[in-house]
Amino acid sequence: MLLVLKKLMKTFFTTHNIDTTLKNLRQLVSSFPKAHGSIAVLSKSRIETQWLMWAKALPTISPYYAVKCNPEPFLLKTLIDKGANFDCASLREVHDVRTCKIAYDITIPEILYAHPLKSDKDIGVIGTHNIKTTVVDSVEECDKLLKCEWKGDAFVRIAVNDKDSKMPFSAKFGATEKELDQIARTSLIPLTGISFHVGSGCENPLQYKDAIEYAAGTAFTILRKYGHYPKTVDIGGGFSSDPSAFAKTANVIQEALKNVPKNRIMIAEPGRFFAHPSQDLFVKVIAKKKGPNGLRYVIDESLYGHFSCIPFDHQKPAFVRIPQGHSERPVKEAILFGRTCDSLDVIAKGPMEELEVGDWLYFPLMGAYTSATASEFNGFPKPELLEDTENLLPPVEEAWQLTKEFHRTNATLKFSNALEPIV
Repeated sequence: MLLVLKKLMKTFFTTHNIDTTLKNLRQLVSSFPKAHGSIAVLSKSRIETQWLMWAKALPTISPYYAVKCNPEPFLLKTLIDKGANFDCASLREVHDVRTCKIAYDITIPEILYAHPLKSDKDIGVIGTHNIKTTVVDSVEECDKLLKCEWKGDAFVRIAVNDKDSKMPFSAKFGATEKELDQIARTSLIPLTGISFHVGSGCENPLQYKDAIEYAAGTAFTILRKYGHYPKTVDIGGGFSSDPSAFAKTANVIQEALKNVPKNRIMIAEPGRFFAHPSQDLFVKVIAKKKGPNGLRYVIDESLYGHFSCIPFDHQKPAFVRIPQGHSERPVKEAILFGRTCDSLDVIAKGPMEELEVGDWLYFPLMGAYTSATASEFNGFPKPELLEDTENLLPPVEEAWQLTKEFHRTNATLKFSNALEPIV
């Protein structure tokens, strides 16, 4: 069942933390513009926490933030200030990063153009922006770079085991060993590195170990056999922002690095790791009515907005009501609808605490593949963005604890899926 925030938090927070977090969240809600029913709150301190976590766990691997995950300027600027470089895969993403230089008068970071399949136009434009490295995974892409007079070098993206990831990429990207040999043998573009991606939402850290050892060993040997001088291994993304899950992955990667020659330059393309905790979402209940199988609620956001993360990224966002009083409410069957005219705009369905119009629902960890994939379908604007300047949001660890406890206590709650409507 969907529990009121204070009751849910009692399972893992101290009394002090319960009261402090409730006070802070109420303070945030009271500061929201009255005309808005959906607010995304950005947290600089959480982004900085993730940066420190990365630097401590993987100090020899330079992060190139995957802009596609969330191109919010606030996030990009914070990461630039910490020393991040960037993985861009479109001209718009390059523009987003470069705009930070104009807006904030800062040194432009290094950009890796990491899309293995580019248009002629893309190749021509990125070359004018001092981008020196891109990615290929086929002979055809190498030939295209040559035809477009590419002056830089390239990494070869290889296919690796990604079967234990929520979203595998090997069906679309990555060269097999035979294809890698052919690319290395025929390419007139300098091949200076190997890249891979074990899939988004990787649930088996050993996939990193096997891929790192193959990339830094066999794959490097193949490139050198044909006169290339590889120096970089790009281990891609797929990292969880959950501190405990990330620690396990980092430990496996560190073990794998013991078998990698010291002269290899190691980089990665974390997106979700930084973006996921960078913002939390607050949404107001705007309508309530009875239905044939329970209550029906409408909230001031939708699957076409921030909740696009549900069908496209397979997320199941935790949510709790921010109580203004101390009375508990009964649990009833209900459907939580988004605000559009689409009847399939369903956020969740199942037993949940009864809600009232005007209630605020709190959705922690809503920064990854939310605003980036949101539209303004039906004329509804994206949520207002506010910065948490007073650090009122709970720390990353507590947000993750709340999320895990939500899923433990709401096992029967169903979330919408683009392929299997739940209404």
